[in-house]
Amino acid sequence: MRKILIALGVASIVFSGFAASSVKKIAPGLSSAEDVITSVEGEKVDVTVTTSGITLSGVGFTEFRDQTYGSHIVYGSDNEVYIYEIFPNLPTKSYIKGVKEGDKIIVELPQPIYYEFDPDLGFPEAYYMSILTMQDDWYWPEEKSTLTLNIDDEGTMTAEDLSRDVILGVADSDDGTWIGLGAWDLSISPFDEVPVQLPDGFEVSENFWTAEGDGFGWQVSFAQGGEEIYFQGLCERMPDAWVKGTLEYDDYTATVSIAQDQYVGDFLGYHIFTKCVELTIDEDGNIFYEDLMDPDYVFQLVWDFEEETMVAKDKNVVLLFNTSKNDVYYVNDLMNLTLIRQESFEGIPENPYGLAFADEMQEQGYSSFSFFLPAVSTEGDYLKLEDLSYVVYVDGEVWEFDADDYNMEESLEEIPWSLDENWILKRYGSTEHMVAFFVEGISTLGVQSVYKYNGVETRSEIVTLDLEDDAVAAINSGKRVTDIKYYDIAGRIVQKPTSGVVIKRIVYEDGSVDSSKMIVR
Repeated sequence: MRKILIALGVASIVFSGFAASSVKKIAPGLSSAEDVITSVEGEKVDVTVTTSGITLSGVGFTEFRDQTYGSHIVYGSDNEVYIYEIFPNLPTKSYIKGVKEGDKIIVELPQPIYYEFDPDLGFPEAYYMSILTMQDDWYWPEEKSTLTLNIDDEGTMTAEDLSRDVILGVADSDDGTWIGLGAWDLSISPFDEVPVQLPDGFEVSENFWTAEGDGFGWQVSFAQGGEEIYFQGLCERMPDAWVKGTLEYDDYTATVSIAQDQYVGDFLGYHIFTKCVELTIDEDGNIFYEDLMDPDYVFQLVWDFEEETMVAKDKNVVLLFNTSKNDVYYVNDLMNLTLIRQESFEGIPENPYGLAFADEMQEQGYSSFSFFLPAVSTEGDYLKLEDLSYVVYVDGEVWEFDADDYNMEESLEEIPWSLDENWILKRYGSTEHMVAFFVEGISTLGVQSVYKYNGVETRSEIVTLDLEDDAVAAINSGKRVTDIKYYDIAGRIVQKPTSGVVIKRIVYEDGSVDSSKMIVR
């Protein structure tokens, strides 16, 4: 499955295997933030940037194809042109400067694009943009180069003379090291679409419908007028975005049709559209998406007035909030979408389950603790995610997540359910959560859900994993899990851990089995 990577900051990439002295220092005087263009005046024009290229990570080179994202260009005086954030996944919040000459834009390189002094490192993180050439299986920056963008009759700008051997890339200003991001196809096209908006005169019904996920839901508002219906918040990551549907009535039901290619707005610099893709499951049970469906396909929900539900008509079709009209790069995927009417959000949160520990201190320098936190009550009602959090217990004591250790603004004992900005303290797009520990010698780990709604606090029971009875966890870390079951002390299967002692049995793809004891109290 391909899923778009939304970067939340610029990170340094450190490479080894060659000496810094072998690289020419060609940084264009990047000595302070003032060298980076972050504010310009002129006529602003929204555009779509499309790139294909390469990134480098710990697993090696990875190519990307036709990634599209939102940006803008500012046309200044004296034919000056300022292009904002050319690269996806690198939010520098800066411009590169070019000059318009007839039907071309000429950009002289290198140019600085990012500068920030890191007090922890004791030196600045500073990058510039350049043309880089492949030599000896590596990309090396050119001392001086020119990026030429050709403008066609439709206003689309296309870079010339880029290839897999000659890329537009980003390098470190200190020693000229390529930081692992480059493009060999680049086009910039005008963008004049307007996001879906709620028309005047529609009355909005709030806090009634919730989008159902795997053990969690989020608020969805809707407004109906005649044969039109508008949904706000279908995309979990864009709660203010609207999507339009049309209605066709039949006795006690109605069919809600949602067209593809609706532009719903901007998310972290990306243009987001409604798209559909067919759900595919291989023989090993892995879920993946391939090609987008024909643009004429219409996603449909069946609205049952008596049951007060809306359910996806075709269970094999997934509604995407996608960054491209041509390929699968999404920020939200709504699989087996169901909307239900729910008037109350009070309740006691269900118990956490699926606790697992992987001791990787020797290899990675940290250990990981993962678990599932259903965002539903013990009565089966959905809970408001913004009011839900969790507490971790280490050897029976509440663990405080230190601000410095976990890259947060403040230390926390309660972690918001939806926190998803830090790989060491993270939610994985469903009810699964993971935290990292940088200490050894832990005997037990526990987790408890905390719900604070309308001034009333309720808590789940504390579910505890006894690590001393789970010695094989480290041996099996990294293997793909094929089955997880829970048993009570009499050996009977239970659907989810309840009060008392529960045995968790994990089966891995190689046939190995890991059994551990969980204590729920």
